[in-house]
Order: sequence, then structure tokens, then C-alpha cells
Amino acid sequence: MNHRNFPIILASVVIVLAMLGCSGSETAPTVSNIRMTTDDTGETPTSSYLPADEFYVFADMAGLQVGSVIQAKWYAVDAEGVEANSEINTSDYSVESGVNYVYFQLGTSDGSAWPPGSYRVELFLDGTKVGEQGFTVR
Repeated sequence: MNHRNFPIILASVVIVLAMLGCSGSETAPTVSNIRMTTDDTGETPTSSYLPADEFYVFADMAGLQVGSVIQAKWYAVDAEGVEANSEINTSDYSVESGVNYVYFQLGTSDGSAWPPGSYRVELFLDGTKVGEQGFTVR
């Protein structure tokens, strides 16, 4: 072997090995861009609702395995007549193939109005909190 070519061959081998190591990697599972919206289209962000409104939270998903569970936990943080930081609802979604976003909708079970105050929703991926979003009812 010609010793002058050795550094070039070594560099080539390192580059090929690095490329092989990267080619098998998949996108890390992410839940991102968590946002409150006015409806189930997710096109109009908001942080404030009227007492008769339903709440919508959207999140983008990438790299999640089919069957992974996204959970939304809704809380009344400081709302009139409601104990502070009380959980008001929990819902789950099991990830399906080809889906790149999720949304959860929350309304009152009897059609009554939401008490004015501050609220939040926390999102979890397979039991690990991935984010939260606060909002108000005025």
C-alpha cells in the first residue's frame, strides 16, 4: 500500500461508516406546536374563550409509533367557584398510521357555561409530559 494514499483511504472509510450509522436513524418521537384554537380545524389560535365555548388543543406529531398514547389532562387553575388546580377532564388518543397531528375538544357535559378564570391543558406522550398550554375564560 502506498503510504501517501493511506490518509485519503482512512478518511473515506470514516465518512462511509458515519453515513451508514446515520442512515438507520429514525426521527425522534415529538409532540410539538401545542396550541389552543377556536374550533376543530385548528386554523385560528386563541388563548381566550367565552363561557359557552368549547376548548380545542392541537399538537403536531412526528416519529410516533402506532399505538403510542397521547393524553390530555384539563385543569381549572383559578376559576370562579372551582377548587384551584382541580382536574376537570382526561382524554386519550391512540396514535394511528399516517396521522401527523392530534386535537382534543372539551365542552361541558350538560351544556352549561364555563366559569370565568384561568385554565390549562397538559399533554402527555406514553405517560411523559410533553407540554402544556394555558388559556382563560372571560
